[in-house]
Amino acid sequence: MPTRSACLPPLRSRGPDRRSSPRRHVVAGVVLGMAAAAWAAGGTAQAQMTAQTLVGKAVSDDAQYADINSAIVRFRDRDIVGCRALLERARSNNPKLPPPGVMMAVLWLGVNQLAPARAELDDTAVKFPGDPEPYLILGDLAFQERRVIDADVLFARANDLTGGFTENAKRKRDFEIRCHAGSAAVAEARRQWESARQHLAGWLELDPDNASAHQRMGIVLFQLGKTPESLAAFREAKKLDAKAVQPELALARLHDDAKQREAAQKLIEQAIKAAPQDPAVLLAAAQWYVSRNDLPAATTHAEAALAIDPRSLDAKIVRGAIARVARDYPTAERFFNDAHVQSPGNFPAGNSLALVLVETEDAAARQRALEMAEANVAMHREGSPHQVNALTTLAWVYYKLGRREDAEKILSQITQNNQLTTDGAYYIAKLLVDRGERDRARKILEEVLANDAMFPTRADAADLLASLKKPAG
Repeated sequence: MPTRSACLPPLRSRGPDRRSSPRRHVVAGVVLGMAAAAWAAGGTAQAQMTAQTLVGKAVSDDAQYADINSAIVRFRDRDIVGCRALLERARSNNPKLPPPGVMMAVLWLGVNQLAPARAELDDTAVKFPGDPEPYLILGDLAFQERRVIDADVLFARANDLTGGFTENAKRKRDFEIRCHAGSAAVAEARRQWESARQHLAGWLELDPDNASAHQRMGIVLFQLGKTPESLAAFREAKKLDAKAVQPELALARLHDDAKQREAAQKLIEQAIKAAPQDPAVLLAAAQWYVSRNDLPAATTHAEAALAIDPRSLDAKIVRGAIARVARDYPTAERFFNDAHVQSPGNFPAGNSLALVLVETEDAAARQRALEMAEANVAMHREGSPHQVNALTTLAWVYYKLGRREDAEKILSQITQNNQLTTDGAYYIAKLLVDRGERDRARKILEEVLANDAMFPTRADAADLLASLKKPAG
């Protein structure tokens, strides 16, 4: 059962967290699926494919890209044989290019077809045994699939091959960076912080202007107990990338994760002083104060963000969330509705609006809540990161509308899949109370409330638990 929701922004503000070449951007977007279906839907992904994506850092002369551009067109037209022939000719004319199979693999990954991509990489490892790239791409894929041992072995093999690679100095440097980045990610996943620090230092020696590497170094240094050095790394990242998270916020997130609340609060206030006109900083502060149940402070910072940028979608959603936690449903409805009108496809806005509308006594508003909840479930089916939240919301809407059996059916399935949210646990407790199973309901609520994490229905859960502890009758 979840016990905490993130209240501060992620430390990485944009782009893949550990990729350092255009090709990594493609690999980072891989989604497993049926090959034929993926290719049929791959027009959008393929429209973004360029010669630079395939070549990476191999060459810098655009004149070398003629055959590669033509190959991309052939691939888009399903002419795989013609595509391969053009890539083979390009490689024959310029041995500095990646092997044809590597470029074919990137094309397959660009349309989410993992099986043929793997086949291309396996074949390339045989035909070009000294080229590290197949191992680097497979290492990336293994890490994304959380196969950390496999990723470790693949990055180590790539590193061994990189040491003896002499065909192209630009590719060699790219390989060295990617080996360090991949091995650092493995070490971070294993919480082997000193090993991660060494690999990140190697990456930064080769690429000192990479903001992502500095951000990751900041995290690692904090874990090693080097707080001043951690803040310095985050500041360097911000200097290199204006869109990076405010350094004090990045460090506050780490202190908060370590349950060092006073240090986190001090850093958040420092972040506000350093960037008082940055809505992102103010919203991060608002979210943190919500997590500490300091709703007045959260409201102050959210409204300050809205005063700076009245059109901010994020600010409207955060302000609505604060009102919902406070059970001020009319205010929550106003902000969520504004956000939904501004961005109809935004899930947090629409989902939250359905939840506050169903709390009213207005029949039309409750009907609208039902329609929105059902539409969200239809839109966010299996594979969507919003599926569980959409189903949980629909279950609560059903419950509020008196359709308890429908609500119980949804929540039971979510529970069986071990995907229950904290709000969902409260909803189940309500159902159990209705069925007279007060002891079970009390145990669920005690488990949820044992953690100090804030969630929208925490006050309702606390009230219900208090009522269950009172003697019956």
